[in-house]
Amino acid sequence: MTSTRYLAIKYFVLAVLLWAVVDWGTAGGFRIGYFTTHGAALLLFYIGYPLIFAILIFAAKLNDKALFVATLIGIFVVEVVFTRNPMVMTFPICLLGIPLALAIYLPLTFFPLWYVRGETKKYGIPIIFLTLCEVVVMFLTTFGNIK
Repeated sequence: MTSTRYLAIKYFVLAVLLWAVVDWGTAGGFRIGYFTTHGAALLLFYIGYPLIFAILIFAAKLNDKALFVATLIGIFVVEVVFTRNPMVMTFPICLLGIPLALAIYLPLTFFPLWYVRGETKKYGIPIIFLTLCEVVVMFLTTFGNIK
């Protein structure tokens, strides 16, 4: 039987890697300058968010519904409190920005979890849909005017 500690570490490592790739693509447009401009804050987010969620999942043993609520809180903290993202704070653009934020953050929380649980086939359709959403946002951020 696989130990909870091993699963938590595996989740954490996968989540950190996913955070780095997804954030770099969706917020930084795959530009190196993004890291040099926001380096320390990014490191805090890339380590902090996965660490908090690893604790919530493996120590606090939150179920998937509670993790969804925690993800909503995470979106609020990161996008409203820390980054003041106008796409989630300004009406009417927030009508698009909030669902996009969900499409970005849900994979950050759940993809590593589904992987360590061995549930990727079970969640194949949401994984494909959310991955496509992220790829579109990455493409628009990299080649469009979304910053």
